[in-house]
Amino acid sequence: MRLDAHYTDPTLVSRYDAENSGRDDTDFYVALADELQARTVVDVGCGTGVLAVALTAGRGAGLPTTHGTGHRTVVGVDPAAPMLDVARSRAGGEQVTWLQGTADAALDHLGPGSADLVLMTGHVAQVFLTDDDWSQVLRTAAALLASGGHLAFETRDPDRRAWTRWTPELTREHSTDPDGVASTGWVEVTAVRDGLVTFDGHTVLGDGVDRVSTSTLRFRSRSEVESTLDGAGFDVARTYGDWDRSPVGPKTSELIVVARRR
Repeated sequence: MRLDAHYTDPTLVSRYDAENSGRDDTDFYVALADELQARTVVDVGCGTGVLAVALTAGRGAGLPTTHGTGHRTVVGVDPAAPMLDVARSRAGGEQVTWLQGTADAALDHLGPGSADLVLMTGHVAQVFLTDDDWSQVLRTAAALLASGGHLAFETRDPDRRAWTRWTPELTREHSTDPDGVASTGWVEVTAVRDGLVTFDGHTVLGDGVDRVSTSTLRFRSRSEVESTLDGAGFDVARTYGDWDRSPVGPKTSELIVVARRR
């Protein structure tokens, strides 16, 4: 898997949290883990570890203490070493087991049938560009989960054509990290073809250098998502259109999927 510069360039990685500071998705997944009383959670593509650390609290779940992690065991796995460096240094990061690699690394570490909940957040589901790669990660998630365990992730609804709004004019933002370093960023789409959208993410710091990270995402329809989940041994339990759990509709932009392993 080719890793975008946003995940490997130390300068861009240091900006990641400042540029992705929303809490709605984190709150959604923490609440879901609590509702499912998930004792062992795997965060695939954990990035800088915001969600993984939040999951260790197990707030309201009434879960027993396991392996020194408070209320639940949390494993965060990511292929990008610089992202994991940030995750490990995060307050509470010592409560999470961090693994560099793909979902297979978590399977090797925990063993089959050991997890109650597997998560893919931050639109990680869209970085699997080919059908084979997507099927492989779903099969690995199924292998990680005990029967009745859950997989949850979000992917942008292609019917909403979000990429048409990824223009410099509409995406330009200014942000400041905790150290007071300011930056300006924007996104520009460069290609759209066969469900794949390629775009450049620009970040300009005080030095005036335009750091560009090129990314490609796969937009799968709801029917494609459901079909591939079925083929991997999952039943779709719930699909939401937004983090407030509203249904998918013309005013929503996400496909937030909760699937149960058969």
